[in-house]
Amino acid sequence: MKRSRQLDAVRGIAVLLVLIHNTDIYPSLHLGLIANNGWMGVDLFFVLSGFLITGILVDTKKSEGYFLNFYARRCLRIWPLYYSAILFMFVIVPLLHPAEAQNIFGARSSPWWAYPLFLQNFLVPIPTNAAGLLGVTWSLAVEEQFYLVWPLIVRFCTEAQLRKIALGVICVSPVLRFYLSLHHVNIYSNTFCRLDGLMAGALLALIIRSSSFEPARFIMPAWTAMFVSAALALTIDALHQRWIVFSFVALSAVSFVYIALFSQQKWVQSLLTNRLLVYTGTISYGIYLLQKIPLDAVKAFHLERYPFAAFPIAVVATYAMAMLSWNLLEKPFLRLKRFFDRTINSQSHTADNMVKVPTS
Repeated sequence: MKRSRQLDAVRGIAVLLVLIHNTDIYPSLHLGLIANNGWMGVDLFFVLSGFLITGILVDTKKSEGYFLNFYARRCLRIWPLYYSAILFMFVIVPLLHPAEAQNIFGARSSPWWAYPLFLQNFLVPIPTNAAGLLGVTWSLAVEEQFYLVWPLIVRFCTEAQLRKIALGVICVSPVLRFYLSLHHVNIYSNTFCRLDGLMAGALLALIIRSSSFEPARFIMPAWTAMFVSAALALTIDALHQRWIVFSFVALSAVSFVYIALFSQQKWVQSLLTNRLLVYTGTISYGIYLLQKIPLDAVKAFHLERYPFAAFPIAVVATYAMAMLSWNLLEKPFLRLKRFFDRTINSQSHTADNMVKVPTS
């Protein structure tokens, strides 16, 4: 296993894809392919979460305080910034700018109480269209719902059973999405429609813990799978058949994670140890959750008319906010994790010793 900086870099790439995707207010920058398909960075986050969380759960499933430690550490990672953002949107903004209250509490973001309960991806009609930063919180709801159920399954199933469950979900997911899309269900933010990314990561975590696992054996297949599935995803997405696109994106993403972990090629290691990219991954949770604030400010002041100035200003502002969030809010809460130390299963080599818990 590689140290955390490789997967921090992967996380950095994921959040940059999403950030560029949200720059569609700057069409004159001609970001084209990346801007149109940057939403796939969210699926890379899902694969990372499935991989890291499953590794942690498998390695600690026989430890005392299994559930308490896991849920406490997850809450310390996700909740401080998330609930601060919710407080900002539903309390501070309406107080400072009352005219925005109708937009925030209006139909596009209702019901407001779904957000504190992480239910917006089911209860808000089109959660990606919610006001301000609320529009990106649907993916956090998906992950929180995953965290609620998956630890129970890992605790009471063998690794062989977990592999079968992961494979089953990966195979069934596109069929379910196709069926639901025929019935006009929003499959983009529905948890049951985004499980194959999480399960692809989970399956990878289980495979690398096999006693017969040989990392070098699958490097070339991983490169092939990544490029072929990415090409298929981009091609089919242009045909508006997203129900199957998610499957190819998940395959490409999990292949990329595998390459990041085990490739020894110098240019790959050079890319994935780049300091800026690694630091971007470190603060990616703040970038992801707060990115809409600078973008909305740009729109409010009509700066989108000057894209070559507005774009870097928005990006720098997003990084600045994320850095403040990381240093003043997130890190102090993360230090409390020491009160919920995990007892590692001595029969396995935990991924969490080598890579950090995912930031989003």
